Amino acid sequence: MTTRWLIRLEILLTFGLVLACLGAVAGLAMTAGMAFFGTPTGLGISLRVFDVPVEGMAAAGAAVSDATAEVVVRPEGAAPLAALLYLLLWGPGTTTWLLSLLALVRALRRARSGDRALFSAVTAGHLRRLGWILIVGSAVSAVLGMVAEAMLSSRLVTESHPFYPPSSALLGSVVAGFAALGVSEIVRRGLTLLEEVEATI
Repeated sequence: MTTRWLIRLEILLTFGLVLACLGAVAGLAMTAGMAFFGTPTGLGISLRVFDVPVEGMAAAGAAVSDATAEVVVRPEGAAPLAALLYLLLWGPGTTTWLLSLLALVRALRRARSGDRALFSAVTAGHLRRLGWILIVGSAVSAVLGMVAEAMLSSRLVTESHPFYPPSSALLGSVVAGFAALGVSEIVRRGLTLLEEVEATI
């Protein structure tokens, strides 16, 4: 039986997928413009800067031991190499999220398509695919992002850092991927038990 919350969730995620696709197209257009025409004023590449000066920042009785800031750097003129590195910085993660949203929308569409569709081999397959997309995509995004950010920092800012740890969002994506694999296995085993019960009746 179709449930309202599944329909509403599917509509919401589909709308989010459309917006995310439009945002990815805008990001590609900006990156292409950076490569061939230069970066427009007000836009740029966000980079993390470590060991920010903290003299005079702490209040009396306190001491600031370290600080990290985020700066937006705008390359002057056409910068094909910077644009390529910038694409490697945000492209894999965006692709991972787009594929994840697509897999989740397909799983929800299948789950509300008929009786017991939520507990079906197809739904379990969609969830398994979602899990591996999140895990593998996040790992690839982390590696490419660290390399691209280090190279961009060495080219665009005077302060550099030998290691740029991945963001906590990527770690959360990996955890969500393992959760999706776990739910997929629960659905699969539940389906097997249900088929065994029906066979004995």
